[in-house]
Amino acid sequence: MKSERSVDDVGAADVPLPGNAWTRFWFTPIPATGLRVLRVLSGLLFCVWLLSFLGHQEAFFSLNGWLDAQGYSDVQRQPGSGAPVGWSLLYLAGDNAAAFQAIYWLSVVVLVLFTLGVATRFTAVYTWFIVVSFLANPAISYDGDYLLAILAFYLMIGHLFAGIWNGALSRVELVLGSRHDFVLAGWLLPGNAAERPLSYAANFMMRLVQIHFVIIMVTSVLHRTQIAEWWSGVAFWFPLHPPFETTAESLEREISRPFITLFLLSLIQYVAVGWQLCLPAFAWREGRAWRGLLLGGAILYWLGVFFVFKLPLFGPFVLLCCLSFLRPQEWAWIVERTRSMFASAANDSPVPEPKKTVALVGKENIKK
Repeated sequence: MKSERSVDDVGAADVPLPGNAWTRFWFTPIPATGLRVLRVLSGLLFCVWLLSFLGHQEAFFSLNGWLDAQGYSDVQRQPGSGAPVGWSLLYLAGDNAAAFQAIYWLSVVVLVLFTLGVATRFTAVYTWFIVVSFLANPAISYDGDYLLAILAFYLMIGHLFAGIWNGALSRVELVLGSRHDFVLAGWLLPGNAAERPLSYAANFMMRLVQIHFVIIMVTSVLHRTQIAEWWSGVAFWFPLHPPFETTAESLEREISRPFITLFLLSLIQYVAVGWQLCLPAFAWREGRAWRGLLLGGAILYWLGVFFVFKLPLFGPFVLLCCLSFLRPQEWAWIVERTRSMFASAANDSPVPEPKKTVALVGKENIKK
């Protein structure tokens, strides 16, 4: 069944009936713009994460590194093992260092192709396998790594089923994925983006990300509020004063203004907790004020967890998940603004004046 609706038609129907709100929430076809933007941004995050191990990848992940096969087996038998060490694509290399390096660099290539939008029906699946495979080492893993697996899984779901039901894909696209997934498709392929068929899978994937993200944020803040330091407003003080870096001199400098320091830390902490706890109340609301609260809060949250708690992955995950709440009209506005900015920058670039030839300069001198 081919969808004939365009971007402008989304949400333009009459007042919806409350009885089918659940169906509209999950199964309303939308443009795939948001799905593709999240894929590009998430792919960049995956690439940076995997390349951050460059130079030490064999020590971190191979069976010749910190943990050999016996070490993985011992960890797997321990109760409550945090890392999913049961399987990994890296185990295929065994003790062969060359095979391990080949798997590592092939993984980087697959992530780059997925980010660019090449054969997304396949590269999305491989990306999920790659991300999960590099989570298998319990010696270096921490809680923020598993958030990448969540993004990779839902992006895989979205690209696996995108375009299957709208009947607008060719046979090659049904196998490899839509040609419009390519990052330069808007410039290389003709046609108006508003005329492209809508996707049920894009909306379904976005809803899964939204619901899972809200559950993560609310449950994590409810867990933290059971800790005395979070109720008293001094939770930020401890990561800002590491025991091996804090000195008597640094504490003496803060004694002169203890009220201001503790008050500001408590205020920032309570605002962050309130934003996280109230996220379900405003995340789905439209309007500039609500979107500013959502995205502005996500950016500040990113800066906070990076500089205070030294967590490099949790902040980007929060921002990407907050972007999933944007509606099709908002994505269309962002795309149009981005294109107009590039167009205006290209038009404003100075055109170099043609150089005068020697003969032309001579004629001008004769006239003078």
